[in-house]
Amino acid sequence: MAAEDTYQPAKSALWNGMSRRAFVTRAIGLGLSAATAGSVLAACSGGGGPEDGGNDNPLVPKGGPKTTPNQDVIYPDGYVGPIASKKAAVVKEKVTLKIVVPQSTSVGDWKNNAFSKWYEEKTGVHVEFQVVAGEAGSPDALTKVNAMIASGDVPDAFMNINFTPAQQLLYGSQGLFIPLNQLIEDYGAEIQRLFKDYPDVKDLITANDGNIYTMPYVNDCFHCNCGGQRMWIYQPWLDKLNLDPPETLEDFEAVLKAFKNEDPNGNGKADEIPLMGYTDAPFSSFFMGSFLYNSGYAAGGASWLYLDDRKVDIAVNKDGWREGLRYQNRLFQQGLMAKESFTQDGEQFARIGDKAGDPVLGVARAFYWGSFMTIDVEDPKSRYKNYVAVPTLKGPDGTATAHWNYYGAAGINGGFVVTNACKNPEVAVSWADGQYELEALLQAYNGEQGKGWRWAEDGEIGINGKQALWTTIGTWPPDDGLWWGQLGVNYRSSDFRLGEVVDPEKPTFEKPLYEESQKYYNLRQDRSVQLPPVYMNEEQAAQAGELVTAIENHVVQHEAKFTMGQLDINDDAEWQKYVDTFDRMGLANYLNAYQAAYEAKYA
Repeated sequence: MAAEDTYQPAKSALWNGMSRRAFVTRAIGLGLSAATAGSVLAACSGGGGPEDGGNDNPLVPKGGPKTTPNQDVIYPDGYVGPIASKKAAVVKEKVTLKIVVPQSTSVGDWKNNAFSKWYEEKTGVHVEFQVVAGEAGSPDALTKVNAMIASGDVPDAFMNINFTPAQQLLYGSQGLFIPLNQLIEDYGAEIQRLFKDYPDVKDLITANDGNIYTMPYVNDCFHCNCGGQRMWIYQPWLDKLNLDPPETLEDFEAVLKAFKNEDPNGNGKADEIPLMGYTDAPFSSFFMGSFLYNSGYAAGGASWLYLDDRKVDIAVNKDGWREGLRYQNRLFQQGLMAKESFTQDGEQFARIGDKAGDPVLGVARAFYWGSFMTIDVEDPKSRYKNYVAVPTLKGPDGTATAHWNYYGAAGINGGFVVTNACKNPEVAVSWADGQYELEALLQAYNGEQGKGWRWAEDGEIGINGKQALWTTIGTWPPDDGLWWGQLGVNYRSSDFRLGEVVDPEKPTFEKPLYEESQKYYNLRQDRSVQLPPVYMNEEQAAQAGELVTAIENHVVQHEAKFTMGQLDINDDAEWQKYVDTFDRMGLANYLNAYQAAYEAKYA
């Protein structure tokens, strides 16, 4: 598991004399030149692919390959998730697909990867993997992909390139991405089961035009849904100083003071760091929950947005946000918050957590233990095991609201899209659909059965206390080249994830992470407050894309400046200047773009 303090002009200035090439460039949000955007338009228009797929293909049977249940599997009571089955080949004779994928250290050579070879034997489909530099969803990968599209070198499908909903809608409307609705109905047995289990997923991956352009990547990860705000405290220091776990902001401040002044590591040195974080984990994502609902920072879009009676708004210019910054400043001014938190990266942070000898870190702002130290699950004395989660603290008026991502299970960012260049879209969809089957999923996730994983035995217990479903063998993750590094299309339901065997002799971190995350789940906001994923059209995407970086930069920079006292959070003029800058940027237009996209899908 920082930017310049600048702003962009409002919408009225953006559109004067804008060419359609520049318009699409901004709509896609990939930083292409106007000329390249024009080439993209040419490559996307007038394609020869099927309008909605679903044509009979003699190579692949309708309904997908013949399937029989796998009797080796014991399912927990009430299990919802991928089902194990024995499948015939996808095709009657060998078919080759050209699929673009991202670079991955875990996968290694896609062609010679062990799972790639296993899956080809199972399906009869040969894949020519075309690898683009950059990890999944990275700007580098997206830039390479769009240059590829601009040149007209379009594959049969893209996998794990993470096209945003706006990009899916744009490329779909231009004919580059073909609709999958009928193809899924005719050839997607596994995804249809997924839709029955998770009906929200089908709705979320359906664009405003009624078409589905991507096979979803479903990962119903309980702890992920609150991970952006977690805070971790070193329990042995609380015990030594006879302190209760903090429940309020006042409690927390008192605990930090004790950590700073009372030598909890007992070495006679003033080397304790009461509170520290790093650049990828803003303090505001935790502390603001004591004052108002905060959806948190998600670089590239929808940061800090929420719904107020179905109206899109943003938290960062509200009085509660200012109060949160006041509290952070108070901690900083007392030397309770490390200034390095605003500049150091994850590796630098981990050096503090892993420091040999006496521990020095009292509280860590991080996604999980591995974000700030090494996890050694087999060492009973491993330091990470002594850090426990701090639930959202009660603010002055009793507010304590944790952000829970109700839509986190549905990965809608282009897990698998089929292009108009694909001569056999039925084969492509059936090939991708097979990855949702339980055995294929486990092979892709853990490596070879019997070496990287096995089915659970009767009586073995999973993370949630029920009969387990499966277990890893040895240490996870597998060696590079043996698995797909959590890529491909996935169907990791909550029951699948929690169905992993808990070995008392060799426990993983999954069970304690699940248990610690319950603290935030119990304080979660109402679902109606969270802004769901939206599909922006060209104009809306351009409008938001012009402003998102400037808004994020403004907030992130000013959190640091107000917290560290470079700007006085108690100075009304300074605060008003901060707020007024949003208006000059065109915040109203930004919110209007999200509002229009929200209403287009959910009104």
